[in-house]
Amino acid sequence: MNDTVEVTRLLRDAQAGDPVALNEALRQMYDALHGIARAQLGNEQMERTLSATALVNEAYLKVFGGTQAPDWANRRHLLGVAARAMREVLVDSARRRNAAKRPREADRLQITEISMELSDGVDYSALVECLDMLATLDRRQADIVAMRFFMGMSAEQIAMALEISTSTVQREWRLARAWLQRELAG
Repeated sequence: MNDTVEVTRLLRDAQAGDPVALNEALRQMYDALHGIARAQLGNEQMERTLSATALVNEAYLKVFGGTQAPDWANRRHLLGVAARAMREVLVDSARRRNAAKRPREADRLQITEISMELSDGVDYSALVECLDMLATLDRRQADIVAMRFFMGMSAEQIAMALEISTSTVQREWRLARAWLQRELAG
């Protein structure tokens, strides 16, 4: 049984009330979660105040801190939710750091191109707001952007994760990137 099937089975067992199953699923996924955290921290150009382990822990609290047990479809779904929670933790952290010393409008750097390489001055909160707007228009495009931009996945990896063709991923990426560029330009 491969890891994906095993984790999906464990997640279903956890939803059915098995208290050990969720812990085992998360234990098996820890390396993947830690890798996502390292990728997201590697993209962050600002002062790093969180380690990858701390980011995984903060995301865990964000995802599992509620009173209602989460409903996971499979391993990929849980990784996507965890990646989004990590992104939210980084955005919240950046907002707290910048709250007391917001730059003047003339001194702010604008994002001119969405790419795999983040430049200094990326406004994560603006990017996340635009990504949330994109998700309301086209969920798949938003997922592709998140996987590529925040998780550092290649078009082939995204295609496999979303079970679509690589050419579809590339086409959707171009459309989403153009939309985000327009929205971020104001």
